[in-house]
Amino acid sequence: MLEIIERIPMKDTTINSAMAYENYGDYYALFIGKYMNHSIYRSLLQFDLPTLSGHGLVEKVELLLYVIRNDETTDAKEFEVYRVTEIFDENRVNYANTPAFDKELYKIFTINDEINTYIKVDITKLFSDWYSGKYPNYGLIIKAVDENKNNLVGFYSKDAQEAAFIPKLQINFNQYMRINKKKDVQNIGKDKLAPEKYYSLGNDSYEAGDYDEAYDCYKKSLEECTSNEIYVPKLFFKMIMVCEKLGKYDEALKTIEQGLKYYPNFTDLVFLRANLLYLQGKTFLAIKSLHQCINMGESPPHINFLAGVESYRTFHTLSQIYYDLEDFDEAYHYSMMALHKNPKYAAPLHMIVKILIDKQRDIYDIKSKAEDFLGTDLDGKDYMILGNVFFEQRKYTIAYEYFSKAEEFINNNLKISYHKGMCQLYLKEYDKAYNCFVKIKEGALYEEAVYMEALCKILSLNMRNAVQLLNILRNPENNHRRMIYYGLKDILEGKMMMPISDKRKESEGFLNIIFDLLDILIKAADPEIFEKSLQLLNLIEHDEVLLKLAKLYYKHRFYKMAYQEFTRSIKLFDKIDLEGLGMMKKALEKMNNASVEVF
Repeated sequence: MLEIIERIPMKDTTINSAMAYENYGDYYALFIGKYMNHSIYRSLLQFDLPTLSGHGLVEKVELLLYVIRNDETTDAKEFEVYRVTEIFDENRVNYANTPAFDKELYKIFTINDEINTYIKVDITKLFSDWYSGKYPNYGLIIKAVDENKNNLVGFYSKDAQEAAFIPKLQINFNQYMRINKKKDVQNIGKDKLAPEKYYSLGNDSYEAGDYDEAYDCYKKSLEECTSNEIYVPKLFFKMIMVCEKLGKYDEALKTIEQGLKYYPNFTDLVFLRANLLYLQGKTFLAIKSLHQCINMGESPPHINFLAGVESYRTFHTLSQIYYDLEDFDEAYHYSMMALHKNPKYAAPLHMIVKILIDKQRDIYDIKSKAEDFLGTDLDGKDYMILGNVFFEQRKYTIAYEYFSKAEEFINNNLKISYHKGMCQLYLKEYDKAYNCFVKIKEGALYEEAVYMEALCKILSLNMRNAVQLLNILRNPENNHRRMIYYGLKDILEGKMMMPISDKRKESEGFLNIIFDLLDILIKAADPEIFEKSLQLLNLIEHDEVLLKLAKLYYKHRFYKMAYQEFTRSIKLFDKIDLEGLGMMKKALEKMNNASVEVF
């Protein structure tokens, strides 16, 4: 039976000879060819290869690229595909540090007058060489055969808003004996499957969000596998991730130690260990593991899944830990080190601004310093970064100004309209927020924008228009969310609300939707409106309601209220977790050491 498997890129970016030190890691498009006699563009892509289970034959593997620009439609343009031979970081790579690629040409393909359509490039041989282990998978590079001739072609990248048109790897796998996946899962423990099959089933369950099933499959695979199999390092990695999802921290730590026995240079595992130790409150052991990551250096290519764990990512994690310890000088130091190692990594800039705000530095000085980190000639992408940085710190007026500056460089960008709308929403300028959201007529943000439009009307007490907007969203896939927004409207109108569900399992589907809405309302609504909105929690029956409410209060620095809800969660439901215990302890410290912000 023929199975068509699709993968989207884990990395993709363009490099440009005319701007040799510029990185385009988060740009919406990929380009290849020469532009205006001076800019040579090449594109890099890397895909995570699937695990092909069962017996079969890979008949064809094609790279699908959606053409959005074709400058020379009257000419036939030839392009070539090469195998990249070293790791590249899509957020740091540029033309000046182009990764090495093999001299062996894997494919030449031709583009004629294609536009607004997919082209297909057969890379079956390259896929086979990767999958068989003949060569490690570092991705591929596409370039023009003749880079002296103007022949620019552009495609959507994985960062495009048009998710339906991003690059794809399409694998035609003819499976001789297809085993039903659902039956396989049901028969685990009854029929003995190959370890690689369990791993594949675990991946399917993980992607579907069924972490318990993924855990069972990965555990079976680990029990049966041998360390020389290609997929086993990633199996260890995935097992640790799923254990963390399920709160099985001790088992995750044991799995890490087991993995390090097989792969002592597996820096990623040491980094994961540091994060788990910190979650358990073992701060100094976590710091010790992070320093071990730096000393170990980068993992060998076949066990390297997390970029930067030997440098900038670890420095940033150290910064986060020292910030939580309120050692702001040390936190600032490690943020600077992270930024120095990778100037394109935005997370340290967020931390630096956060520290300076907490130190009550002058806001104009903070803005100036943040801009200096990004260079002298700021562009739309830089202003977007600054907007996001100050948005995260709840400086919504400043964030709005930066998003508006970004708009001067990037026209008709729906993401900017959405961000500007959220700034106005949190500034309680509901009409202005609505006018931003209403500009979004299509694309991945459309549904979210309509919900925010409806919320603006609800908070303005314009319930008739709110209902009209919510009715736009009538379909089974978003029915739960629509019900909750209707519930908020009815609560604010003083209507009697009947419970949606009195069963925990059914309530599960509404729990996160309610708390996502409360997370918005705690900032966007007046205190009395937020208090009323808490009645949404009466619509469901779930023993984690108070625990999640406590964490929400803690996140927004209402420490006294957080502590009270943690206490109620323990008394009424006997519910607390490691994260909650840590928050509860810190909330008590905050209450004892400083005046506490309350409603």
